[in-house]
Amino acid sequence: MKTKLLILMVLLMVFSDATAMKYRGMVYDVGLQYNPGEYSVEDFNTDLVRYDMKVIADTLHCNGVRIEGEDIGRLEKAAKLAAESGMKIFFNPWWMNAGAEPVADYMREAAKIAERLRKEGVDITFVAGCEFSLFNEGVFEGKNVSERLASMMKLQELQSQPQKLKEATDMISMKLNKILGMIVEGVRENFSGDVVYSAGSWEHVDWTMFDAVGVDYYRDRQSDEEYLSGVKEYLKHGKPVWVMEVGCCTYEGAAKLGGGGFTVLQGVDKNGNGIYAGGEAPLRSEKEQADYDEQQIRLLSDSGIEGMFVFEFSFPIAPYREKGLDSDLTAYPIVKSFPKDDPRSMLMPPWQPKEAFHRVGAVYHELEQTM
Repeated sequence: MKTKLLILMVLLMVFSDATAMKYRGMVYDVGLQYNPGEYSVEDFNTDLVRYDMKVIADTLHCNGVRIEGEDIGRLEKAAKLAAESGMKIFFNPWWMNAGAEPVADYMREAAKIAERLRKEGVDITFVAGCEFSLFNEGVFEGKNVSERLASMMKLQELQSQPQKLKEATDMISMKLNKILGMIVEGVRENFSGDVVYSAGSWEHVDWTMFDAVGVDYYRDRQSDEEYLSGVKEYLKHGKPVWVMEVGCCTYEGAAKLGGGGFTVLQGVDKNGNGIYAGGEAPLRSEKEQADYDEQQIRLLSDSGIEGMFVFEFSFPIAPYREKGLDSDLTAYPIVKSFPKDDPRSMLMPPWQPKEAFHRVGAVYHELEQTM
């Protein structure tokens, strides 16, 4: 009887190790140009990055961080600081709105830096692009994200014509995978570690060219079962699966929009006030964001994936304001930044935790205790 019980306990331990999520991650932005000429992080402050990385590791209980940005020098510095805090690095160079060949050359140079870090002992995986079809030229028609998004949405018009939809989707997938193949070839020539891609959920990627499957897998109106069935599809590739982004904006109703929550803000009028879908600004709710982030962490932690990243730590280009345009409302960070005319922007740190910050830290700490 004791022998049978011992065998059962061993099997349970093996099963638990096989299914438990290994890495608890956070996305950290060091500067991207969503709009040409405008960086999401204007000033790169090494002291602040060091402070942030320590907070991410110690207070939020993360053991992985996805560092994304355009400037390779910033990425290298941030990666070293994150490594000092003991985290696994997902090194994510990201040059938006450029074409395939320039991006491939850019990635090749970034891979050399990543390889240098790897040889120095940094636990590093290379992220060879993110949602390329939307953020770069060469797959969907359009010179900017808005135009490419419009092209992508045109596919919805073919839902009633399955054959035409399949032909269009196959053509898009062929273009994307040809470009990704060129990028990966250059990266592997210069980097000996694992390579992954951060795919949009609409992208059909040839995962044979990568060491793991990575997807920005936001949840919107799906049930738990519907959402997890999508995870199972990615697990079928037989490789480690990473949810590279999941998160929520900071207003009532944002959870049902998931990755599309930002689209509620449709522009700014001549007086600097926001123009919102429906005509009125949604009600700010840090609780809605916190509830979403906690629910997603708990849901994904037992889904069979290797790790996940909450999107995102900070986003200073979208500051919080008590009066006027509250840009943080329709953004995803778990800390709120402040405009330059606010004295709080001069403090160290120049941000304050939102409810999601505390909630993510608590649930990650709980998961850490079970490992």
